Amino acid sequence: MTAFQKTSELPAEVASLRQALFLATGGGITIAGTWLLTGLFRSGGITATEWALLVLFVILFGQLAFGFSIAFWGFVVWLRGGEPYEVMRTLPETEDCPPGSTAIIMPVFNEEPGRIFRAVENMVRSLEATGCGAAFDFFILSDSNNPDNWIEEECAWVNLCSRLNAFGRIFYRKRRVSLHGKSGNVADFCRRWGQRYRYAVVLDADSVMTGELLVRLARVMDANPAIGIVQTAPQIVRGTSLLQRLVQFSTRSVGPLFAAGSNFWHLAGASYWGHNAIIRLQPFMQHCVLPELPGRSAADRHILSHDTVEAALMQQAGFQVWFAYQEPGSYEEGPPNLSESFKRDRRWCQGNLQHFWFLFAPGTHFTNRIHIFFGLMAYLSAPLLLVFITLSGIDTYWKQQFAILSARAADPVWTGTWWTSVLLLGLTVTLLFLPKVLGAIHLLPRAREFGGVLRMGVSVIFETLLSILLAPIFLFFYTQFVVLTLLGLRVNWKTQNRTTSAIPFGEAIRTYGPPTLLGIAVTVLTLMHVPILTLWLSPLLAGWLLAIPLALLTSSDRVGGWLRSRGLLLIPEEIRTPPILAGLDDPPPALARPQTLADVAHYGILRVVLDPFVNAVHIALLRRSRVHAKHKGEYLAALSDRLLSSGPGALTVRETHALLWDSGELARVHRDLWTRPGTRLDPWWRFALRHASED
Repeated sequence: MTAFQKTSELPAEVASLRQALFLATGGGITIAGTWLLTGLFRSGGITATEWALLVLFVILFGQLAFGFSIAFWGFVVWLRGGEPYEVMRTLPETEDCPPGSTAIIMPVFNEEPGRIFRAVENMVRSLEATGCGAAFDFFILSDSNNPDNWIEEECAWVNLCSRLNAFGRIFYRKRRVSLHGKSGNVADFCRRWGQRYRYAVVLDADSVMTGELLVRLARVMDANPAIGIVQTAPQIVRGTSLLQRLVQFSTRSVGPLFAAGSNFWHLAGASYWGHNAIIRLQPFMQHCVLPELPGRSAADRHILSHDTVEAALMQQAGFQVWFAYQEPGSYEEGPPNLSESFKRDRRWCQGNLQHFWFLFAPGTHFTNRIHIFFGLMAYLSAPLLLVFITLSGIDTYWKQQFAILSARAADPVWTGTWWTSVLLLGLTVTLLFLPKVLGAIHLLPRAREFGGVLRMGVSVIFETLLSILLAPIFLFFYTQFVVLTLLGLRVNWKTQNRTTSAIPFGEAIRTYGPPTLLGIAVTVLTLMHVPILTLWLSPLLAGWLLAIPLALLTSSDRVGGWLRSRGLLLIPEEIRTPPILAGLDDPPPALARPQTLADVAHYGILRVVLDPFVNAVHIALLRRSRVHAKHKGEYLAALSDRLLSSGPGALTVRETHALLWDSGELARVHRDLWTRPGTRLDPWWRFALRHASED
């Protein structure tokens, strides 16, 4: 029996009570910790340094306390047998009518074309199995600036549509100008096609969702006109490196508690993560246009992390945002190594810090302010913690010197009583590790899906220990990202490596040498001046000192595979692969290369110039340019001649794009390749022509 039939019936007093419980739990723990620390300082009078430490402690300990509060209330929800106020409980019992028209949009940027179109194929087939496939259309929205990726995307698209008889249901669009990255790509879709659809499901290039879940999301939107966005909880899968397997196991062990706890306190005020979510298009287009921020340039004024802001704007417009945290069938993949993870976090850091402008914006709902604050502190807490550790070390050093000079047998770290120190340490350790314990308890009824009770227990311990060692490395780089962002050094949107795991040894030395040197320096300083601090800081120092081997180890597919073969860090999808995840690594027929051309560079350019079918498809997809420069024809003719006489490597990416965007010149260069004497062709083209029959 559900607690409500529609989300609009959610009692206001329930939401208020839950927010009060959440705030009281986190706030109460913060007050307790602050009281204990104040007791340690009070006996000798609180100095200026100690006041600074108290302020930092409240901020940092509060983050820890409220994180624990989320996991605690998630565990309570699990103990109660589930969440009565869960958005998917409002689905009607009868599901005869087809769901509202839904566009499934996937913005891509130089991603692996085979992975993209295999995922789309799996989702199309999964939707067809539900009997509601006609209500869904797919849009692959490309911003790829790699010419070969562009051509391969087109080949994979036309082949997929042909095999599935899906022309008119699967669409491909390549933007001429890649303005504002993913958010600009989605905005462009809304302008062109948004009026045709009631809803849109936004995916990342590594996302995949089952047809059953897609249908259920559309139906819950149909049943609840008050909902603007429903965010799912995508499960991280298909990890091969040690880091990927650590992350995907951690999200399965403790992640469900944090998800349930998040839904517990915010209910209809959830956040939006920008992917694996369904949005109601009309209010999204009307109310979620991103404002510009104060800044010196257009790039500074553009909001990078658009999703949190869009959720806030949707709620300001009077629509609810829900978190379908229990729904299975939503998947994504994680970065293969620490370096790729940090590249992504650098972008997120810059985007999250921009949200400061919205923290106190008029009309922003309370829950959105909390989401924004948590997003800010996810990165700001790193430099604040380093400042706290530094001030603590300085304070401890001076107290030790005072104790020596005054011949007092004072405790060199704190002047308070020993039991107060023990209580504070015990409280901190509890907040850090109790969620891990609760997560393991929560998994016990399903232990078989994670390799059995013994293997699951070993996995929890192993993941916890390795996370402790990795945390200082994240602390170092997050601090660096915050400082660089505050200095105005922007980060560009680059293609994310989702496949290559191993970090080269030289790159590991260059990238992770600085935290290693910092670890050596801090170890020497503490041993020389405050030896007791070396023990207290040992987890931090161990992570920095071992940064290089940890980066290499966690990027290893071999280590990840060995652990999987031993039944460690297992997740249910590795024991029984869902059909939606099957075959994602298999190249589509259109992208299978002949063996003689397997290692040829510029394969996309080869196909579009040499293959009549690929050439015709590409030309058919081009939109006529409105720019008519005086000497455009001569310029393009010179590029075509250089392409054929010197090979694709003789052209820059910009020059190659100029050719690919001109249908007339591309048709001419195709004809010229087949009619020009071999003596006037680069050997690269003569090789391609000899082996064209094998394609």
